Amino acid sequence: LYRIGRRNNVSWDEAHFGKFGAYYLNRTFYHDVHPPLAKMLVGLSELLGGHNGTFRFKGGETYPAYVNYTFMRVFNAWFGIALTPLAYLTCRQLRMPAAYAAMAALFVTLDNAICVMSRFILLDAPLLAFTALALAMLARFHRARGQPFGGEWWRRLLLTGLALGLVASAKWVGLFAVALVGGYTIVELYEMYCSPRMTLGVYARHWAARIVGLIVVPLCVYALCFKIHFAVLDRYHSSASFMPVGFQTRLRGSPLAHQPYEIHTGSAVRLQGSHPGAGYLHSHTHNYPAGSGGQQITGYGYADPNNIWNIQRRAAAGSFASAAEVSPTEPAIDGAIGAGDVVVLHHNATKSFLYTDQGHEAPASREFREVSAVGEDSTEAQTRGVLWVVEIVGAERSMRDGGLHPLGTPLRLRSAGGGCLLLSTGTRLDKNWGWGQAEIACDARGDAGSGSRYLWTVERHINAKLPVANLGRMMGSSFLRNFGVLNRQMWLTNNALIPDHDKHNVLESGPASWPFMVYPMRMVGWDDAGIKYLEIGNPLLWWGSAAACLVFPAQLLFWLLAWRRRALRWQPGRLREYLDGALILWGGWALHYLPFFLMGRVTYLHHYLPALYFGVLFLAYQIHHLSAWYLGPRTARSTLIAATVLVAAAFWWFSPLTYGWNKPIRELRGMEWVSTWPVYEDKLAL
Repeated sequence: LYRIGRRNNVSWDEAHFGKFGAYYLNRTFYHDVHPPLAKMLVGLSELLGGHNGTFRFKGGETYPAYVNYTFMRVFNAWFGIALTPLAYLTCRQLRMPAAYAAMAALFVTLDNAICVMSRFILLDAPLLAFTALALAMLARFHRARGQPFGGEWWRRLLLTGLALGLVASAKWVGLFAVALVGGYTIVELYEMYCSPRMTLGVYARHWAARIVGLIVVPLCVYALCFKIHFAVLDRYHSSASFMPVGFQTRLRGSPLAHQPYEIHTGSAVRLQGSHPGAGYLHSHTHNYPAGSGGQQITGYGYADPNNIWNIQRRAAAGSFASAAEVSPTEPAIDGAIGAGDVVVLHHNATKSFLYTDQGHEAPASREFREVSAVGEDSTEAQTRGVLWVVEIVGAERSMRDGGLHPLGTPLRLRSAGGGCLLLSTGTRLDKNWGWGQAEIACDARGDAGSGSRYLWTVERHINAKLPVANLGRMMGSSFLRNFGVLNRQMWLTNNALIPDHDKHNVLESGPASWPFMVYPMRMVGWDDAGIKYLEIGNPLLWWGSAAACLVFPAQLLFWLLAWRRRALRWQPGRLREYLDGALILWGGWALHYLPFFLMGRVTYLHHYLPALYFGVLFLAYQIHHLSAWYLGPRTARSTLIAATVLVAAAFWWFSPLTYGWNKPIRELRGMEWVSTWPVYEDKLAL
């Protein structure tokens, strides 16, 4: 809390999360890659601090007088403060003496990175607090394993599930805590299965209890957070475009709720793909680099004039035996368009028609055929490649009259020339010529037609000649569907956050460098007069915990060999007690760290903080046990004191960069212990 309001500018990711918190105050829907709980807590801090939701949190901007940013930061800091008692509780539950548990809690308190990340309006402090809570509840449940199905046992089990729901609802990194508890539970149930004293009925009760406590309860907490999220954010924003149209029409101010009901020849429509990431049917003046070399047809995820198509009926359903008989030169037929009609889609911005040619493969997915746009005066525009048959699939109950309507009548478009179906393939085009937009193609395979990638919805309908209807009353909306769609979109958006190797970003870092703190991160500008903060950890804790965690597998291997040679003279109960705690803490570190090597998304140093929490507790755990095994009482006590004093001294040494340095950085000497640290100059600057 020391000088927490000193910098009165929007700092680092406060620009994102402060803005998201403000959305809860003005009740405007938004989209982000993280679950809503931590951001709702940011919104709560803004509400309690008297913010009215109008400040936009632009990066570097000075906070106005009506934004109590200091209160918001203090609110967030209490989650970081909670780590200290939770660390102590966890270590006590793992049977560490009070002195060593206090040392572990001080280790957590005296890490500069955890401290500085808890001092701003960010999601990291709530994530760390809920992670620490989940670990503490697991440790308490572990201690109660000898009295199953008692009142205290049930309380600890359900509190563990509650904590898992909270941490998963803060950030998806919290799923690693869920994996830790899941792994612990699998081992526990396996040992029960192997016990000859365990009856089948009691074993089944253990399974049922854990399904309720560790699966049902977390899922209910997670779903409840989204239920509140949807209930509060009831004002329309364009970022809701990927949500089901029934959800969108219920948002206040939604432009989709009031549109002409019947779609006629001459109507302007915007077609949205139902497949995740499909976006809107789109065209622009750029051509394919291969194939026909024609004008591109893509899926674009944002509202744009190039998404607008004019739909014209060329033949009514029932007026022809086969779509192949319809001539593309037939004049447009006035009136409402319905299922079975043959239509053309005219791209207004480029004066071209949607067209497919069976002679060319799709640019990225070779099993499909290319779709392009051809000029209205071209030879191709006189062929059946521009004709499409409307097939309505799964219309809303109130719209099952055979007509094509906005929002509620999903449709397929089948080429009258070749019989293929228009689809979003799920593949992204090359960013150098296709701008990374979604690939749109035509599927001529015999089994084509099932699945969301073939479905399109008229999301926007414009026709000044037709009366406007309230479509919101006709559209159904389901929480489970909205919940599923939003989580799916969060997954897709998160996976799209990939590093651009053609661009230079000094903030990014790889997981291999994190335990050794190779690249601390500047959180703000580095001018002489500004207040400077560096995300740098306590080197003794980072390096010490990294060494302890990396050496532990070798320690286990050494003990296994010693046990095989009958050289390990430990009492079985004492060894098991040590391993239970060690594997929980080390497993938490491994599960929160190693998966980042498999991720393709951009990564930053603060992604290591949950793993660091486990690593620091494991370091204290190892100091305790190694001292108990190999040192006398006086030497062990001296080791405890020396370790705590050294860690405190290192924290104090780097504290100017934790609490903010407002003088020229060269006046702060002795901060660059490693040559790659960007204290005095940015080592990665171009």
